[in-house]
Amino acid sequence: MRTPLKDRLAALETAVAAAEGRLRDDQLETARDALSRASVRLRNSAEYTIVALGGATGSGKSSLFNALSGIDLAGVGVKRPTTSWTLACTWGPNDASELLDWIGVPPRHQLTRQGPLGDDTDSVFDGLVLLDMPDHDSVVDAHQLEVDRVVEFADLFVWVLDPQKYADAAIHERYLHPLSRHRETTVVVMNQIDRLSEADREIALTDLRRLLDREGLTGVPVIATSARSGLGLDQLRTEIARRTAAKDAASTRLAAEARAAAESLERAGGAASPRGLQSGDRERLVDALHGSTGAHQLAEAAGAAHLREGTAATQWPPLRLLSRGSRTSSEDADENELRPAPVEEARAELAIREAAESAMQGAAEPWRVSMVRAASGSGGTVNRIDAAVRAVDLRPSLTSGWWRIVAVAQWVLLAALVLGLGWLLLGAVGVVGAGPRLIGLPPGVWIAVLGAVGGLVVTLVARSSVRASARRREREVEQRLRDVVVQVVDEELVGRMESELAAYERFRTGLRDAIG
Repeated sequence: MRTPLKDRLAALETAVAAAEGRLRDDQLETARDALSRASVRLRNSAEYTIVALGGATGSGKSSLFNALSGIDLAGVGVKRPTTSWTLACTWGPNDASELLDWIGVPPRHQLTRQGPLGDDTDSVFDGLVLLDMPDHDSVVDAHQLEVDRVVEFADLFVWVLDPQKYADAAIHERYLHPLSRHRETTVVVMNQIDRLSEADREIALTDLRRLLDREGLTGVPVIATSARSGLGLDQLRTEIARRTAAKDAASTRLAAEARAAAESLERAGGAASPRGLQSGDRERLVDALHGSTGAHQLAEAAGAAHLREGTAATQWPPLRLLSRGSRTSSEDADENELRPAPVEEARAELAIREAAESAMQGAAEPWRVSMVRAASGSGGTVNRIDAAVRAVDLRPSLTSGWWRIVAVAQWVLLAALVLGLGWLLLGAVGVVGAGPRLIGLPPGVWIAVLGAVGGLVVTLVARSSVRASARRREREVEQRLRDVVVQVVDEELVGRMESELAAYERFRTGLRDAIG
């Protein structure tokens, strides 16, 4: 089932929009021009069919134009221009001046079968705009340029050849072969056929068909005519009238242009299925970016700082007092170690590039480049990760509550030790009594032992607990650093990569529908 023109053009427009900023302007130019021409052509009287007569010098093209139009140009005072302008004749009651202005035919070169030129309008041609283009092989460059220009506007091509030059490379290489995609809107005429014998006619027409088939114009009608004798003119009129009445030549031509433009886009931007974002890609990217932040070293430094802070807070009180002087320098060292270094930009960019290229694997180079550019955000992604890491508070946590409890317990036990030793000392000099013995030892000994042993046990248990909490702090910091990387990856990287993949899918779908 043939895709409707409206849907085909919409699909091509979708593909072009998706490719904007990803493919080069010169790669998009053909598709943009096709869409622009289609828009203007459909806006300018879709009721008319534009038929262009093209041919070489001496092919009898203008005589054929006169025969088809039924107008004796000399008789009505209109002289065939010697400039590069195209001559136009229109049939039908509607005004075609706006359409002819769009084609670029000046008013003085516009003829009509309605009005002052006569009332015997051939109704089978209603809606026809017949163009007589300059000779394509003219030595005047402006004539060739005019033919090239008008060809872009034609809905139906009628190429007029003659028995002497029907195989001329100029028209075949410049027009017939390049326009083979428009074979559904092409008619080839062998004019001046009356100059050949019956046998030679068959030979010439067979050879012409062979040339056309070789150039991709299989199935294109070939009509033998003679503008002088009238041979074949009825067949040509019937063919043109049929195409005009169907009013589908314009849509067929525009559909062919849209299809060709889509094929050109496909060659430039490809249409292969990309690998996409697979399971595990996100985690591998997070791992690589996490490593580029130096998170492991920062986490170790945070754990070490926590260990020093906790050890200092739970030391045996006399040692704590003695180490106060060194704590300031330790805190300065902690601050330096906990200051994040800049993200390893090269490593991070490489990880982003590899992830982007992997996701767009299978697509054409413009899309892979676009994916890498979108993923890196022109370097902004790395800067965002760097800023996010720097925003994480890596300083040691506030003193834990249990540290204070340990410190109080240590002071109590230290007081017990001092009390016991003091009691023993004062008892030895007779200031106080020794007190009742317990298992043969005075109370002062037991109090001193309780203070010393209890202080040692509390300190050792506290140190073990501090080490465990330092390890937890290390894991916590590393997880927090990973979380900020995950946030940037999810909010920026993955989103942009999915957006690129979605744009590429729109491009592929648009091309498929425009070509199909």
